[in-house]
This record gives sequence, C-alpha cells and structure tokens, in this order.
Amino acid sequence: MFWFLARFSPVSFRTVLRFVALRDARTGGNRACATACALAAASLAAAPRPGAAAWAPGLAPAEDCSDIDPNGELAAITGDFELTADPDDPQGRVLFVSNATGGVLSKQNVLIARLDGVTGVMISGTVTVIADNFYGNSDTNGPEWFRTPQGNEGVIYAGRGGVHMALRPPAPGIWNGFQYDYSGAPTEGSPPPLPNTQSGSYANPPNKSPGGGNYYAGYGGSCTSLCFADYLGGTATDVGKVLAAQGYTLHDAADSPWDGTIYYSACKVSTGACGIFTASIDGSGGLIEQTLVARTGLLPAPQIAAYRHPLTGVVVVFTNSNPTRITVWVHPGPNTQMALLTNVDVPAGAVHFRTAASATQVVLNFLIKPGQGGAVAGKSVPGSYTIAVSAAENGALSASPARRISMHGGGAELDWYPAAGRWRIVYRTDGNRYAGCWVTP
Repeated sequence: MFWFLARFSPVSFRTVLRFVALRDARTGGNRACATACALAAASLAAAPRPGAAAWAPGLAPAEDCSDIDPNGELAAITGDFELTADPDDPQGRVLFVSNATGGVLSKQNVLIARLDGVTGVMISGTVTVIADNFYGNSDTNGPEWFRTPQGNEGVIYAGRGGVHMALRPPAPGIWNGFQYDYSGAPTEGSPPPLPNTQSGSYANPPNKSPGGGNYYAGYGGSCTSLCFADYLGGTATDVGKVLAAQGYTLHDAADSPWDGTIYYSACKVSTGACGIFTASIDGSGGLIEQTLVARTGLLPAPQIAAYRHPLTGVVVVFTNSNPTRITVWVHPGPNTQMALLTNVDVPAGAVHFRTAASATQVVLNFLIKPGQGGAVAGKSVPGSYTIAVSAAENGALSASPARRISMHGGGAELDWYPAAGRWRIVYRTDGNRYAGCWVTP
C-alpha cells in the first residue's frame, strides 16, 4: 500500500490536535435540545440585547432550518456525533460520525453516514459501521474526525486500551473505506489502540488544518492533565506534569497550525504572573522551545483556540482571561510575539471553544450552556455563539461582535459546507431527530 509507506516520511508531517475537554467536558454531547430549530428562531429572534456592539442575535429564520434526516435513519444512533466536509469529495458532501449509543459505558459500534453538501440532508442508505470497539463515556467525548498529512481521512475514538484510529486511504477511494489502522494494516473492523495511548484515555476534538497532522491530544487514563503525542509513536507529553516541575500551573493547551507546536496558558506559582506560551512536543515526554508570546497579568486564560486565516496566512488565536470578554490575537510565527487584534464582549460562561474556516473567514464557535453564564433581561442566554474574523482587501483583519446563531447550547455542530458556500449548524431535537440551520456567523 503506497499510502502506508508514504506515512513514514520525515517530520514535515506534524501537527497538534486541540485539547480542551477537561475544562468543558461536553456533558450531554449533542443530545440536549427542547425544541426544533424553527421554533427556536421564532421564540428568540426578538430577544433583547444590551449594547448593540456587545453581541447580535443572528438566529436563523425558520425557512433556513430543516430535518437533516427525513427518513429517520439516524434516529437509533444516540451517541455523540460530529460532522466534517469531506475534503476528498469533488461534490463537497459531508461526513457524519457517531458512536451507537449515548450515555452508556459499553462496547459499541462507530458509524458514519453521508450528507448532501448542497442541501445538508442525509443521503439515504449510507449509514455504515466502520468499527465495533468504541468503549467510553460518549457523553464526555465520542468519535472525532482526524486527517493525516498524507491525505488519509480518519476517525479517532476511545476504546479498550486507550485511543483507537480508523483510516481511509487517500483519494480516489471509497468514501466509507475506513478499513486501516494507524500503521496501515487492515483493521477487520476492530482497530487496535495507538502505540502511545493509555487505558482510559479519550481523544479530544481536533482543529483540523487543511493539511492534516500527526499529533493527537488525549486526556484520562494515566495522563494527569493534557497529553499530546504523534499517533505513529514516541512518548506522549503530559503538559501539566511537565509545567508543574517547572513551577507553573497549566490552565489550557491547544494545537497550533505549526506541526508539533502547541499553545498553552500557564501561571507562575511563585509570582502569580500568567501568560500564553508556545512550545514544541519533543516525542520523549517533554517540551522544547518554550516561548512566552503574550502576557495576561494575573489572569489565566482557561480556554485557547487557534486557526490559520485562509486569506492572510497568519494565525488567529482566541483566549478568554476575562469571563465576559474574548481576546482575539494575531500570531505570525511560534517564536514571535502575538499582537492584540481586539477584545469582544460576550455573555459570561463561554465554553467549548472550537475554530473552523471558510474560504475567507476564521470563525470561533463557543457555547453558553443552559443554567450557565450571563443574563439578558433577567433570563439566561444559552445558545451557540460565533466570532468571525475577516480580512479586508489590504489584508487587515477585523473581528465581528459575538453573534448568537442558535438557542442550542449543548453540543451543536457548526461547519462550513463548501458545496453550498454556507455555514450550517446541526443539533438534536426531541425524539432524537437532527435539525440543520443555515446561519451567518
């Protein structure tokens, strides 16, 4: 298999997957929802907002929402689901993945399906089992999409012995041919654990860059904090443990677009001084090239997310040292200082930072979960929010106000559908149905 041999070429094939699950374990996954999205739009479109510049509603009108599974073929799949536009499909169709059963700690199947990239509706008859050995608390973290630098689309997920991976050969190939393990060997439907994972570990949702990467993030098992490793081998780095030995307390870590490099937020125990750092994973359990790239005073950043801007090439970084403000930075390189772009007012309680990109924007998606966060006119404001960073003709970046795109604050999935040229948010409704709404971040 030529694609397998190519995977063992040099270190240019590296990236890091973002790790945030310890701070905002997605309790309920994509499961909690009380109304369909048309009702959500009708009930919340006119909700008052203090301060026009603070955040905008942006809720999709009812005509932009639909049932993505009109035949009910996904109704029996109750695990934690994820979506991604298939980068190898010329028609831009969208891939769905989930474990079979939510909220149950048991061995179960990993299933995928295909959605039309223009309509956002599931293509009937495409539900496929790709693995039979998911094992974990799916309400914490279900299967996640993963892409290697060699062009293998894949799925990583929790199982007996730690994190497992099912890979598909590079295009052209069969869309649902996730039949190979991390080494390129056939899985026979039961991929083995990765070589540097630990029993009880979960994989964290990656921020997929277009080129993919070798690194994944994990938590749980023998990892005491946030652990990053090359899926092909080497020793995982337990970031919190390494920093504790240096006299620092870790608050978050996240992948970066530079292969093998992470961002982390930490504070010096002796002084309380906090900052954002970059560092490289050394493959032997340590960190190298640690660089302070931004100071945050005495306030840690409990969440970090980053993505390379598709037009300018600089990395856009989001942090939240202030509970009602998200700071947007621009960063030209891992050993350079970050520059402040702006601060964006947000409701209190923002969790689950996730970044994605269209052809022209980087978008941060975050959640305010029910019973958590700020208030508007005496009422809580759960929902899914975005901040979009766009580029002017001269390359100058600007960030939008925070925008509430959905009332759903528990596990909604926002993705760019290139075939439609639009953003779409998908979440579960009552009766385990899936609602999809076209939205504008």
